[in-house]
Amino acid sequence: MKSQELRQAWIDFFVAKSHKLLPSASLIPDEMSTTLFTIAGMEQFVPVFLGEQAPAAPRVVTVQRCLRVAGAKSDIENVGRTGRHGTFLEMLGNFSFGDYYKREAIAWAWEFVTTVLKLDPARLYVTVHTGDDEAQQIWQNAIGLDPSRITRFDEDNFWTMGPTGPCGPSTEIFYDTGERYASGPDDTGPNLGNRYVEIWNVVFQQYNRAADGSLSELPKKSIDTGAGLERMLAVCNGLASMYDTDLFTDVIAAQPPVGQTSLAPAEQRVRQNIIADHARAVTFLINDGIFPSNNDRGYVLRFLIRRAIRQGRLLGYPNGFLTGLVPAVVRSLSPGYPELTQNVARIQQTLRTEEQTFERTLERGMQMLDRLIQDANDNCTRLIAGSDAFMLHDTFGFPIELTREVAADGGVAVDTAEFESAMEEQRERARRDAKSKRAVVTIAELPAVKSTFTGYDGLETDGEVVVILRPSAGAGSVAVESLATGERGIIILDRTSFYAERGGQIGDRGTLTTADGAVFEVEDTQYMGEAIAHHGVVKSGSIGASDRAHARVFDWWRQEIRRHHTSAHLLQRALKDVLGDEVAQAGSWVGIDRMRFDFRYPAGALSPEQRRTVMARVNEMIRDDDRLVTRELPIEQARATGAITMAGEKYGEIVRVVQAGPSVEFCGGTHAHSTGELGMFVLLSESSIGSGIRRIESCVSRAAEHVVTHQQELVGDVASTLAATPDEIVERLGKLQREIKDLQGAVGQLKARLAAADAQAYLERVERKGDRAFVGEVVHEANTEALRHLAGALRNRLQSGVIALAGIDNGAVNLLVSASDDLVKAGVHAGRLVQLAAPLVDGKGGGGPAQAQGGGKKPDGAVAALQAMRDAVFA
Repeated sequence: MKSQELRQAWIDFFVAKSHKLLPSASLIPDEMSTTLFTIAGMEQFVPVFLGEQAPAAPRVVTVQRCLRVAGAKSDIENVGRTGRHGTFLEMLGNFSFGDYYKREAIAWAWEFVTTVLKLDPARLYVTVHTGDDEAQQIWQNAIGLDPSRITRFDEDNFWTMGPTGPCGPSTEIFYDTGERYASGPDDTGPNLGNRYVEIWNVVFQQYNRAADGSLSELPKKSIDTGAGLERMLAVCNGLASMYDTDLFTDVIAAQPPVGQTSLAPAEQRVRQNIIADHARAVTFLINDGIFPSNNDRGYVLRFLIRRAIRQGRLLGYPNGFLTGLVPAVVRSLSPGYPELTQNVARIQQTLRTEEQTFERTLERGMQMLDRLIQDANDNCTRLIAGSDAFMLHDTFGFPIELTREVAADGGVAVDTAEFESAMEEQRERARRDAKSKRAVVTIAELPAVKSTFTGYDGLETDGEVVVILRPSAGAGSVAVESLATGERGIIILDRTSFYAERGGQIGDRGTLTTADGAVFEVEDTQYMGEAIAHHGVVKSGSIGASDRAHARVFDWWRQEIRRHHTSAHLLQRALKDVLGDEVAQAGSWVGIDRMRFDFRYPAGALSPEQRRTVMARVNEMIRDDDRLVTRELPIEQARATGAITMAGEKYGEIVRVVQAGPSVEFCGGTHAHSTGELGMFVLLSESSIGSGIRRIESCVSRAAEHVVTHQQELVGDVASTLAATPDEIVERLGKLQREIKDLQGAVGQLKARLAAADAQAYLERVERKGDRAFVGEVVHEANTEALRHLAGALRNRLQSGVIALAGIDNGAVNLLVSASDDLVKAGVHAGRLVQLAAPLVDGKGGGGPAQAQGGGKKPDGAVAALQAMRDAVFA
């Protein structure tokens, strides 16, 4: 059975049992998820389990892409080494939301594995939770399974997706692969080793775990099935390893021939497995809108890419091999995920850029590592500090395995204990950050509340106050019955004209007023689940639950917001027109006086001509004064319009398509009535914010007028100061720069003559011991440049010896050390002398054997620093 045949068999089986097929969610989970990535098929249904959202149907079937690289569900260390572990996996799922429960879920599971997959029932074993007598009885009485093939576990049969959220007992089906795959004599049943492979897990979702660990009953008992497609595919084909299925063999076959390597054949296959797994993972991560970075999900993507490259280096693969695997991955997975074919170019370009970046950092890292190896041999420690290995890892992306391997070739070891300590500190910082962001699934202890947004049709509407929250003494907010004058809080209405922050567009501001005259000033608007939350303060009166309130958005606020939001559409169209369709939006922020647009463009910075052309193209679309047209369409019909979508963005079954002249996009924001309403577009800046990611800041409307007026005034002021016309400013500034350069040259010559005069005085105080000479002086009012002049003058007169200078300048200390060639050959090292002296001036520094410099902020320690270097030279 091929992978696509198994996917389709799963779908057909459950559709025939009245399940609705839903598409896979993105690998980027909902913003309130407890996980960094989607790790289970049930994750997109968390709000349904919690009763916060109505299900699309009582019964649902999915094939969900998942990624597991960190946390309790991580299998990263076993990837490629066992036949059942991977980072990227497809989870086959069937779900019941308050419909069928244990009896049907168990019966259908048994029916599928025995009649569709035709697995031998004699090789199937199950596990149930220690407290689940009902599931045990169903397996024994309804299915007829012998009690000897049913095992009960506690934690192994209680499924959770994270520290909080839906959870419950589970029952699992295991397949006996045979005695030859046993881990040892004790591998005689499920969860005891590698012999018995889990192929099916039914979670009986009935609890919600709160942040304090307590369990409460979910509104409805539900079914959540997870069956790993990769493991199931291997089992039904009689294979012990999923890496022998078509999901992986095609990607392994596409890899280059093994080059020069010291790896044994079996280990070579392990590395090829890892590459195949990681190639699948990174392809889908980029497809879903994640790009390499040093933070959050982007860091994980970068880690996987570099880990794959590392395996390729060990196999002797050529540079750029990972990019070449994308077509094979897409061919393998596109039958289940046809959208991959549309993004091949973007995926390959992202990988190509990251591979090239890593190759460059590898070269720089190798230079540093070579120096560390040399130093470790010179100082006879034969050990590279863990902190240095961590710097190689953190700064240059050097895997610790590569550091150890290269170090061993040079005859030195690495302090891995210190390295792991530094890594653990970094992980702990990341865990604290992630926990603070994703510790809780539910935002507040609220009933299932959904606000209807009416703001597309106007700035005002009437609604009823359904929830009022007031900040509590601790973290979060508590529900209250009313807010009085001066009290801050959050008010949720059943209907509102206020746009809540989403898609980069900031939330609306305005007022909520009641018939009794109470006024609540809205300072920000945010989503809380599907509720629109108005954050602000009561200006007068008292507002209570169930009150009728009139919502009014400040017209000036919405007007400028919608204009700047519309400019983002025009800018993206202009960028694609000028730079090409490879431009892809990476994010945006829309305010009342400016707009920030992030986009992926691997070619680097825009030239001045490209910037001018982009700005001109946007202004051309503004002058065309096209009316904006908004349509709500079914998702497939909307895609057929050719509208631009944003990678990684989640869209519902009905989407809004906004057309502004030649620009057509999916967008749920608020927009101008016509492009001419924007008035004028000004491009303020263009810069890099990451590998292959550019950022443009711009403005339109009143803000653009203000910028142009200010610039005109500024140009006028500069022209007046230079006694020139605006057209003469560039020429006049050029002349001034030439004059300054000439003056700087004259000053430099004067400093050199003064340094030569000072040098003679310092040489009269030279100290000698044996064949070594040392000049050490504290030089006041001397910056680094002055020290260089002085050191050069001293070296011209002192052919052999060490020159150590400590310059005091504005409360700072500059250290400069120069060692002659003969003393370098005798073992003197200028860099180590600076490293010895720098702590005495509360600073740091270093350099090579002949020349080094450093600095500090403790002038009082300068004399002691020179004395320490003197003692080291004469030791």
